[in-house]
Amino acid sequence: MKLYNTLTRNLDDVNPLRDKHISLYTCGLTVYSQPHIGNWVAYIYWDILVRTLKASGYNVTRVQNITDVGHLTSDEDAGEDKMLKGALKEGLTAWEVAEKYIAIADDEAYTQLGLIRPDHMPRATEYIPQQIAFVEELERKGFTYKLDDGVYFDTSKLKDYGQLARLDIEGLRFGARVADSGKKNPTDFAVWKFSDPSEKRDMEWDSPWGVGFPGWHLECSVMARELLGDQIDIH
Repeated sequence: MKLYNTLTRNLDDVNPLRDKHISLYTCGLTVYSQPHIGNWVAYIYWDILVRTLKASGYNVTRVQNITDVGHLTSDEDAGEDKMLKGALKEGLTAWEVAEKYIAIADDEAYTQLGLIRPDHMPRATEYIPQQIAFVEELERKGFTYKLDDGVYFDTSKLKDYGQLARLDIEGLRFGARVADSGKKNPTDFAVWKFSDPSEKRDMEWDSPWGVGFPGWHLECSVMARELLGDQIDIH
């Protein structure tokens, strides 16, 4: 069996880290509103991949996350948390919104569409201590810096950052909002965001850097590492 390899840009043979066993991580929903057809198209693609791998004789361990905190409305680490926005819209707490749409998504994906249920479906809020420990590890290694609104990963410290996506790092330019953020590099991202001290969030936790919540870029790294190990076959 061959799969398209994002790194080599070729169709390459499937060579698992462990003989005939595939570790697979797929990105799940941010559970703040009704899932739509675009979500389910992605789920169907992944389902076909899992079925094809199994039909080809591989054992598959699949993790699919549930993002129930920390996904902001802007990819530039700005704006409202989508969970908080959904809670305000529906007059519920963020925890209640998460439970509502987790149940809806579960029924639509695995009952109505008949997809194969992942082996693990971790929620980001279940791994807060591990995420804090992960940021501490990055901090010890010199990969982070602190701004008024959170702790950020310094992408300039990782010499091959953007290799998979073939990002033109030198060609990127700060947008107006990014320039105002104080980030060192346009590709830097938040690993821990601070709560607004003027308001009480439904979802916030104490940390060595202050009360806040994880950045959504961090969450999948931690859940994948905890459940599949430091290296995985397919993301």
